Amino acid sequence: MVTLTTWNEFWHDRPVYQRVGAIIGVILSLFHIYTSLFGCLDVLAQRTIHLGLGLALVFLVYSRGEKKAGVSWIDLLLLIALAAVVAYLFAFYDWVTAERFTMISSLSWYEIILAIAAIILVLESTRRVVGNGLAGIGVVFLLYPFVAPYLPGVLYSTPSHWTAVLDFNYLSLGGIFGIPLGVSATDIALFIIFGAILVRSGGSFLISNVASAFSGRSVGGPAKVAVVASSLMGTISGSATANVATIGSVTIPMMKKAGYKDSFAAAVEAVSSTGGQIMPPIMGAAAFVMSAFSGIAYSDIIIYAIFPAVLYYLSLFVTVDLEARRLKLSGSKPEMTIKETMKNFGHMIIPILVLVYLLLVGYTPRLAGGLGIVTALVACQLRPSTRLNLPTILSALESGAMGMLVVIVSCATAGIIVGSVDLTGLGQRLGAAFISLAGGNLLIGLFLAMLIAMLLGMGLPTTPAYIIQVATVIPALIALGLPPIAAHMFAFYYSCLSLITPPVAAASYTASAIAGSDGWKTGWVAARLGLVAYIVPFMFAYDQSLLLLGSAGNVIVSVITACMGVFCLAVSCEGYFKRDLNLPERIVAGIAAILLIVPSWWLSSIGMVLMAGVLLAAVYAPARDCAKRDKY
Repeated sequence: MVTLTTWNEFWHDRPVYQRVGAIIGVILSLFHIYTSLFGCLDVLAQRTIHLGLGLALVFLVYSRGEKKAGVSWIDLLLLIALAAVVAYLFAFYDWVTAERFTMISSLSWYEIILAIAAIILVLESTRRVVGNGLAGIGVVFLLYPFVAPYLPGVLYSTPSHWTAVLDFNYLSLGGIFGIPLGVSATDIALFIIFGAILVRSGGSFLISNVASAFSGRSVGGPAKVAVVASSLMGTISGSATANVATIGSVTIPMMKKAGYKDSFAAAVEAVSSTGGQIMPPIMGAAAFVMSAFSGIAYSDIIIYAIFPAVLYYLSLFVTVDLEARRLKLSGSKPEMTIKETMKNFGHMIIPILVLVYLLLVGYTPRLAGGLGIVTALVACQLRPSTRLNLPTILSALESGAMGMLVVIVSCATAGIIVGSVDLTGLGQRLGAAFISLAGGNLLIGLFLAMLIAMLLGMGLPTTPAYIIQVATVIPALIALGLPPIAAHMFAFYYSCLSLITPPVAAASYTASAIAGSDGWKTGWVAARLGLVAYIVPFMFAYDQSLLLLGSAGNVIVSVITACMGVFCLAVSCEGYFKRDLNLPERIVAGIAAILLIVPSWWLSSIGMVLMAGVLLAAVYAPARDCAKRDKY
């Protein structure tokens, strides 16, 4: 339901620093909407305004990662420094962009001070919003050019003068103002604003209630509602943890009430929300970065990502169905009938359809996002049930700006990391070492890439984890013979999966907090529920038919057999089909699943025989008592 914001809530009842933050947030959102519709500014200007307003909002709102109660003298000092850093770039814009030569023109003393200030501001804002992990990695890469001449092996690099590092990061379109921040400033921000407006105007209620109307009454309905609603909202918001916190606050209690165990309910929500990052049409922020770095059109990335995402959610849907049948759980009645839902909220599907259509027909993500936002603002005014007043619209714009902050600071710090890799040539040396370590063997290379992606993802948000691999791992995978789209998708998938993989598992821990379950246990249950996502990247690395590439015949066969394999994988992991399965039956089902998912005619044929044997045995063998088993 739509909850309207009053002027007192938005303005009068807030302290001065929050009012200033609200103004900055609204301006930041309006800036992106305007430039999406009427054209972006010059590259450096667009990125500078995006970063400047974002960091100003960080220093007004965040302190050590938490929302704070006031502005300290340190915050004021940082804001003054930020104003100076941004003002210089605009005051001497022609000099910076056209007249000077990057890393050739000497730096004046005040440019050195401003460059140091810019780097400190980015790293401190990253520490506040994301945490010490990414900020620490940024510091390490920032210092690397200075210590590289003293390091052995592939880590060795010729000396880099400290002014070159400052120059590259502050007065060029590399470093802080590089490609990652550029994607954030032109594409990602708009989809975050779109998601914020859609949530405020009842779009999330539309999605959850439609999902409940179609799935809620079926066996295990509440969990199926969570899968459908979270996947739909996740692909719009692109943020797993934010989606868990919003949709999960409704779906997790609903699943627990229906009879699912705490850890299972939390895991279902975490896996469903995480899948939003790989689910077209919008996916996560890293998908836009992928388009920028790979040169592959975003509309093509959407097509390539469709079937792996379908397999991901099919596996989860089958698993919750089997668990519900094992526990003999019933469905639930939706809060509102489908007729009432469509009458009151159905028109909010219009902006989603407009956005999807514009992306698929080839409009730039920037223009599609801007038109989607305008459509959402117009559509919500069509009925009283979704109509937003002015303070609510302003509050939604502020929420959109707040949602950008983690992306802004992550992309700026990722720019520092990539800049150091470019300056020292570390990426090429690591790529060569990677190939040497793999011995030229693609399978070994894929396993190494998976481990690196998972390790990076455990300490970083998805976007910077992926960006680091763009400069290091992905070129090596391409050199090993992997097609560029498969290499980028491979790294992207495993960067996302850290959100549900222990020991970090941010989405799993967020869901466990809502469910009141053990976070560690929830993380492992979530990893099991999302197991198919750990397997599929290896499959499309060897045969891109799972990315819908290749002949129509191969694609159709791969789609059919992979769906069968995912069903078998769910049966194997759940250990249930009509009755409890014993260990040998589960092992055979697991082998059948792998053989079916592998894009190979003869292996899939063997998998189908094994699958038929397991299912027939489950149907005709004596039933077992499954009521006493408590797996979770």
